[in-house]
Amino acid sequence: MHVASLARQLSEREHQVTVCTIRQRNSLKYEEQAGVKIHRLGGFFQKIPYLFKDRARKWHPPAQDWLISRRLSEIIQDESPDIIHTHGWILYSLPLSRKGTEIPVVHTLHDYRLFCPKILLMKKTALCADVLTKGCIVCMRHPYGLLRALSAFYGVRTNRNKIKSVDKFIAPSSFVKEAHVKYLGISDQQIVVIPNFYEPVTDGETKGVAELPNEFILFVGWLMPHKGIDVLIKAYQKLNTRTKLLIIGVEHSDYHYESIGNILVLDNAPHEVVMQAMSKCRFVVYPSICPDSCPLVTFEAMSQSKAIIASDIGGFRDIVVDDKTGILVSPNNVDELAEAIAHLLQRPALTFAMGNRGYERYIEFYTADVIIPRIISVYESLV
Repeated sequence: MHVASLARQLSEREHQVTVCTIRQRNSLKYEEQAGVKIHRLGGFFQKIPYLFKDRARKWHPPAQDWLISRRLSEIIQDESPDIIHTHGWILYSLPLSRKGTEIPVVHTLHDYRLFCPKILLMKKTALCADVLTKGCIVCMRHPYGLLRALSAFYGVRTNRNKIKSVDKFIAPSSFVKEAHVKYLGISDQQIVVIPNFYEPVTDGETKGVAELPNEFILFVGWLMPHKGIDVLIKAYQKLNTRTKLLIIGVEHSDYHYESIGNILVLDNAPHEVVMQAMSKCRFVVYPSICPDSCPLVTFEAMSQSKAIIASDIGGFRDIVVDDKTGILVSPNNVDELAEAIAHLLQRPALTFAMGNRGYERYIEFYTADVIIPRIISVYESLV
């Protein structure tokens, strides 16, 4: 979603943009959207069935794919770009020789995959400080199986030298920058902190309408324990309130949550329904126990003038101003989270004021008009 928005925004500002991504089932190999050229590439690894639990969501593994490298070389030769901006492990397939001359490379650090093959920087329910050791294999073995765990671990470890081809890194939060300086040894000057941005969809289409409760607190995100859903449910159950808890999220095959009592679970809702819920809820709660780098859902909530309760970890620290636009709580702390929810439920005027200040902060720091010029400035500094 970030790459699609970034490409559109750059195109609207009269930059020529070509996107190269992994081809998914039944998608076109090439098309143009809003002036953006889109090449969808099929590589060697996408032909190996066991690599992908969800065949409809194939991704680039942490290893160079020579078929993708060859195709990227051809596209770079044809397009003659001034800058290359990479996202994710496709960086490992970027050809070292590009058009016979060095084209500057920018890489956005959306997560921790360059030194954590599990991506989350989590060991069970705590932050992992023991990165790129054989403990990673043990950590990954249960969810991914031994073969995939071994492949991911050795892929990340052996490809660390590929980051030397990057001229500038963009970290979407201070936490992400600090983690990469600490664990990868990237110099402080080589990483610039530029948050993601959010632009409301204005195409006028309504693809989904849901019957929502009259009074509810809202969570939006992946329906997985590391997003703090178990903590949220326990915290809510400690409260004596008629205000419902609405959980909207993307289903995961390994975990399942069901509606019970005043806790309502809505799976795989379209974005229009999510935004309807954002506009109608009392406030939002994001109790992640993992260090999310720069959660888009926070900007969506701020755009709707909603106060935010979030974990004091990862990108939330940069986005939510404690006691001003919301409340930051210790991750994985049921009692503290319950207290914060009760605090806002009992103080509607304070909650309303926090939401308004959050909207002002969103307009000041997190719109495309603010962020895109900063990204272009990074490009221009390297060209």
